[in-house]
Amino acid sequence: MRPKAQERGQALVIIALAAVGLFGFSALAIDGSRVFSDRRNAQNAADTSALSAALAKIRQQNYVSAAELRAAENGYPKDTARTDVEVNLCNVTGLNPPCQGIPVITSAHPTTEELARASTTNYIQVKITSILPATFGRIVGRNEFTNILTAIAYAGPVEPKPLVDGYAIAAMERHDWDAINHTGNFNLDINNSGIFSNSDYASTTGNGCQHGSMSSSGNAVISVDTAIHTVGTFCSGNNTDLTHVPDITQVSAIEDPPTVDIPHFSCSGGGSTSYDATNFILTYHAGSFGKIDPDTDAPPGKYVREAHFSPGTYCIGNGASFNGAPVVADGVRFLVTGGAFTLNGSNLTCNDMMIHVNGGSGLSFSATSHIYCNNVTFFLTTGGVTWNGNPEYRLYAPTGGDYEGLLFYMPPSNSSAINIRGNATCEMTGTILAVSSPITVNGNNWTNGLNSQIIGDTVRLEGNGNMVINYNPDDQYNPPDPSSIMLTK
Repeated sequence: MRPKAQERGQALVIIALAAVGLFGFSALAIDGSRVFSDRRNAQNAADTSALSAALAKIRQQNYVSAAELRAAENGYPKDTARTDVEVNLCNVTGLNPPCQGIPVITSAHPTTEELARASTTNYIQVKITSILPATFGRIVGRNEFTNILTAIAYAGPVEPKPLVDGYAIAAMERHDWDAINHTGNFNLDINNSGIFSNSDYASTTGNGCQHGSMSSSGNAVISVDTAIHTVGTFCSGNNTDLTHVPDITQVSAIEDPPTVDIPHFSCSGGGSTSYDATNFILTYHAGSFGKIDPDTDAPPGKYVREAHFSPGTYCIGNGASFNGAPVVADGVRFLVTGGAFTLNGSNLTCNDMMIHVNGGSGLSFSATSHIYCNNVTFFLTTGGVTWNGNPEYRLYAPTGGDYEGLLFYMPPSNSSAINIRGNATCEMTGTILAVSSPITVNGNNWTNGLNSQIIGDTVRLEGNGNMVINYNPDDQYNPPDPSSIMLTK
């Protein structure tokens, strides 16, 4: 039977209409998933940007730049055709959308903290706008999609808060005996601070004890300006003079200090060297190296009077060894992923230098090396720190930035030892923070220049003559109180 003439072509119409519907569903599925994914990424970027801005604000840094930089790192740069970033304090009038989640004072006599929490000047809003071009959506007349996401962070007022309550020497070991041990025939004098041992080890043998949370032995005089506090008992030797200790008390245990975010170093290409034959200077240029050793990196038969490092990042896969020629390194970052960073009889002069040992075996300063460095921080994810011989050094932690006051840092995952040796020619300023590491400080007449806070798993003090620690909290690492920074929306 033949179809009626008026029914011819109806299938094409139905197929065409169905195709439009299918394209519509495709647009919804494909473009919808893109919009949803971008919305989630933009929200994450806004959250991290707001926290970065809050941290910068309490450090009295440029919080707008901090937020914009973090947003750009997450794929949302400011003032482009497709993305924009707005950063404002919540006390700005006319914000769209307005800040939300700020508490309202209900008490007739609010506390200082309640006033701070309710002040719009302590909140930062980050708004990210992201525009995505449509794909299949164009078929149904939609050329682009716009996501607008906001995040608000609290950046409350911050009072400086020294680590472990400001003790110049602190051992964080919880249970073992002699977490702090003072030996040798030398006098220990701590100015403006005291000693703390977190170990709960308690001696049960009375005045004749041999071990305790802290113990001392030898012909020694211990002087502190504040107190010796131990969670367990303090076991002092019969020849230890404690007449200059105002307070010896058992106290409650405390938590470990917060961890430090170690900076991320990376190299985009291979490094290189150049040689100045007139002045006999070997210059290293930033990049990746197998091993660095000026004695072998110089052109064949050439003498190296000095080795210089141009500013930048150096990734070292098999250690660095400096055995003779003086070294100058300003504005330099070293990432040591294998071998050791060794200074043996050479001179190192530096300013604004960071060394991160991550996979390598640590730092070694030995023989008669001379080290003069300002604004320096040593990070050791792996490996330890060793002084051998009698090096002369002046090491000063950064005086600003994220790592202000931090000289040595080892995360809790690294339990390698730190061995420090000093004398009257040595100066050290800044915090040594290594909560899982045994730290030994050997001071032979180290009467001036030790201006550090020393925090380890255990701390052993030994040497001859006098050791003086001048503690100034302004010279140490004082991280912001975590309660002063939080995401509120």
